[in-house]
Order: sequence, then structure tokens, then C-alpha cells
Amino acid sequence: MSQSNLTRKSTVILFAYAPAGLGHLRVTDALYYGLPTNADPLLLGSQDKRITYIHRLMSVNGITRAIFEWLERGMAEDITTSLYRWSLRINSGLIYQQIITIIDQHMVIPETILIIATHFGLAHQAAHIKERLKKERGLHVKVVVQVTDDSPHHIWYVPGADIIFVPSSRTKEQLLQYGRSAGLPDVSIEVNPYPLSPHLNEALSHTDQHARSMQYDPHAQSLIHVAIPVSGAAVGTNFMKDIIDDLHQKSHRFFAHVVSKNAPFTHAFIFEMNNRSYADVHTSSTDKRVIEMYEKLYSEEIIGLEITKPSEQAFKALISPDKRGGSLLFFSEPVGRQEYDNLDFLRRHHLIPSKTDQKKMWEYAVNEEYTNAQELKSIITKAGRWRGLMLPKKPKEAAQYIWWCIQVGLLRSMQSCRDIHIVDNKNEYELRPDGVDEFWKKTADLLV
Repeated sequence: MSQSNLTRKSTVILFAYAPAGLGHLRVTDALYYGLPTNADPLLLGSQDKRITYIHRLMSVNGITRAIFEWLERGMAEDITTSLYRWSLRINSGLIYQQIITIIDQHMVIPETILIIATHFGLAHQAAHIKERLKKERGLHVKVVVQVTDDSPHHIWYVPGADIIFVPSSRTKEQLLQYGRSAGLPDVSIEVNPYPLSPHLNEALSHTDQHARSMQYDPHAQSLIHVAIPVSGAAVGTNFMKDIIDDLHQKSHRFFAHVVSKNAPFTHAFIFEMNNRSYADVHTSSTDKRVIEMYEKLYSEEIIGLEITKPSEQAFKALISPDKRGGSLLFFSEPVGRQEYDNLDFLRRHHLIPSKTDQKKMWEYAVNEEYTNAQELKSIITKAGRWRGLMLPKKPKEAAQYIWWCIQVGLLRSMQSCRDIHIVDNKNEYELRPDGVDEFWKKTADLLV
């Protein structure tokens, strides 16, 4: 692969993302910083603010969440996908004008436009205007789509895209099957390891690895640094607030680092967290700055644990504990089909426990006197492969569970996890931590 394909002055690289939570922008950010240093990409954000409100409505309100989850399956999904795809394409005028403006203001007249879409909305619009840009401006246009969850939502099948990258062969096969059954034009879909931040993939020094290890020692006095990222939609803030307080009651070693968008939905939560001596708060009103603060936190502190939603953050499980971003992950209750699918990805790759083992651990944490010593020993041995654990729904039980995991040595076993992608099956490629590098190799080949 020639990196020059990505760095030519006549090539304009546009990242198209939408403000639907932080996930799409996190992936965009990882890809952005994985480009060669002399590439000159531009960000093209969606101007449709409805996306943010729809995202919150789906995530927070139980009734609307159930409706949206119903619409995501079966015949209902087929109907809504067709209508949404049609709506996106007939409303692609704004993105066309944005791209034309960029072209006209470019110092060198572009020959190639490479559009990287991390949201299906802009992906469909970009694919729709591709031929128009080619016909009216004589441009060579390529549209590359990165699916941001391991979930085969039909809307991620984008006719006209040059390539769609997905995290697993399972999602690839299900999307291809949908495309065939819906009679849509063929599109190239490739499995690529999930793109993770190059900064979080940096190796830790032996000193820093030891500092992280001490956080899992039940007899140590060192602080246990807990990262708690919160989306602008304020999903799960009551749970997060309570678990922070409950962990502090368990031990004053726990110290929470909250990273949150400063949005109308998060104001009350941020205000309360600012009054906790055992928490610090990093906030910004802009999505990009929130992501920068999250990565800065990992560069300044040795984070031992992260409590998070099983959104795109679940794929941090591909980063081993000897890397900067390799904190041990605790996942809150999944919201939406894509979060269940992400957990399924982790479970079938043995990066989180089976449902049976998880249930046993929850029971042991609450009723330690009923613990089967032999079963617990077996579970702790298995934990040497795990990168994350599911939390009980109630904050008090969740805090007790985390404390129990430290006391019995489960987290120290999990810290030994290394070489995640070396497994005895055909899917080892899905588990590589260098998804960003692989993404750009394949994308550069498109431009030949």
C-alpha cells in the first residue's frame, strides 16, 4: 500500500459524522489520528440536530425505547429502513452544497474526494450524491463506510458505497443477506478490526503497569481510578451517580473521573458530581473536546477501571491491560439492539464471561457464604482471558460486585490478559488491536 494515495494534494479527505451520542465521533477521531501526518482531512458534521434528540428519546424513555427496538426487527425494520433510506437521499442537498463549497475553496483543484462516513445517515447521502459530483465536477469520488457497532442494522447497507467495513463476519453475512433479499445493488462489505484510538493503544511502562496492578490489590492503599464516560444524551446518569457514591462507601480508595458533555440533559448530574470530594469532572459543550478530555485523562492517570455503556466503548476490550487504554471494563445494562449485539461479540470471543458464569459471580458477591470454592477457582482461572464484566442493574449491588471482584482476586487475574487476537479459530483477525492501520491500508488501495 502506498501512503501517497492518502496524502496527495489533489485528494480531499472528508470525515462525515453525526452528533448521535459520542460513539460516531470517537470512531472518527481514532481514524483521523491514524492518518499519515501529512494528510489534510476535514470534518463534515451533520447539521441535523434532530439526530441528537432522537438518540436521547430512544435511549432514556422506556416506552419510546421499546417502540424503537420493535422497529429495529423483522418486517418493521424492512419498512422503516426503506422509508428512512428514501428520506435521507431526497434530503442530500445540504451535504452536496457543503462539499461543493469545500471544493471551490480548496487551494489545489481536487481530483479525488474520499468520504469517510461513520454515521449511516451521511453515508446514504454521500453515496447518493457521488454520481452527481462525478458528472457535474468531473471528480473521482469514493465513499467508505465504517459501521460503529457489531450490529447488522439494515440501514448500514449503503447502496453506492465503495466499501463498508464491519467488525465481524457475522455482521457482514447478515448485511449481505439483507441486501440480497431486499433486491438492493451489490456493495462490497469487508471485515476489519474495530478502529481504536492510537493513543489508547500506546504501551505502558513497567512502572505504570505495576501502578495499575496495585489498584486491583485488596490489601494496597493506592487509589483505584475509575473512568466514567457519560454521553450528551445523559443515558444512565442516575445509575452512575449512585454507583460512585456506593463505591466510596465500600472504600475510600475509589476515585471517580467523570467525563461528560455539558448539555442540558447532563447539567444536574454534573452539578452533583462537582460536589463530591471523591470525584473530578471533565466537561465541555463540544463533542470533540469531550473526546480529547477522555484521552487526556488516560494519558495523565493510570485508570484501573472503567464503568461504561456497552456501546462502541465495548471494543476497548481489544486493548490489553499493558496498554494505556487497557483498563478493566464494567458494563451497565445494555440499551438498544446494538449494545446487546456488542456484548454478544465480546461473549462469543470469550472477552466477557458466559451468562452462566456471570450469574454465579453476581450471586457469590451478594451471598459469599454460599460460594462454591471450586467453582470460584475455575471462574478466576477463566478470567485470565476476560477484558470486561457485566454489572447488576441496581447500583448498590453493582458496587458490591466490583468490590467483591477485587477482594477475591478476579481483577488481578483479568489483568494478565495478553495477545487477545491470538486464538485458535478463523476469527482472530476480528480481535486485532490495529484496526485503524488496517482501515487505512485497505482504503488507500481503493484510491489506486
